[in-house]
Amino acid sequence: MSVFKNIKSLFIVDETNTDNQSVQQQPQDAQQKTTSNQTPPPIPQNTPAVPGGVDQRIFDSLLKALEDNNQPGFDFLEFKNSLQTLATIIPDESTRYKSAYATAATMGLTVEKLVDSAKFYQGILSREKDNFDKAVVQQVDLNVTAKQKEAERLQTLIQQKAEQIKKLTEEITAHQEEMNKAQSVITEAATKIETTKNNFYVTLEAVMGQIQNDIANIERFLK
Repeated sequence: MSVFKNIKSLFIVDETNTDNQSVQQQPQDAQQKTTSNQTPPPIPQNTPAVPGGVDQRIFDSLLKALEDNNQPGFDFLEFKNSLQTLATIIPDESTRYKSAYATAATMGLTVEKLVDSAKFYQGILSREKDNFDKAVVQQVDLNVTAKQKEAERLQTLIQQKAEQIKKLTEEITAHQEEMNKAQSVITEAATKIETTKNNFYVTLEAVMGQIQNDIANIERFLK
């Protein structure tokens, strides 16, 4: 069995929940011990809240980091292994811790060294968190922020086009009204011209007829 498998066996993960990533979160004080001062990027406002859960690949990656930085000699990881071994023998947690420490003390491990060793591994995990937060920032910039800016740009274009369409529609309506007025004026003017023309010809014909009648009477009565 590899060192990684040995370390992995020291940490309990609910295997039934790793597929759907829905397990209980760690106590808040435990979480605070493993976090660093770096703040992860804010979640976009339009992103729905998604519950977190233990992910098997992330779990394996974190334990691999512990394996790669395993300190020589008897330290926290070996102490934790002793606790696991005693779990089936000593059910009482307090007694189990004291028994495991009694064995560790024979190898020169003190409470202070044990705590320092545990904090060392917390530091390893905090470093992994820092690296992960940097990766999250990059992914957010690439896949969220950039796309969000593009969506905002398109939204602005849509609004501008909508305003242009509204303006053009208003202009078309105004031009249509002007055209209708012009058409009405044209029809009225054409009607007046045609009426005047017809009246002129009828009147002209009447006057010409009277003159022609007078000419006929002159030739008839005065010759």
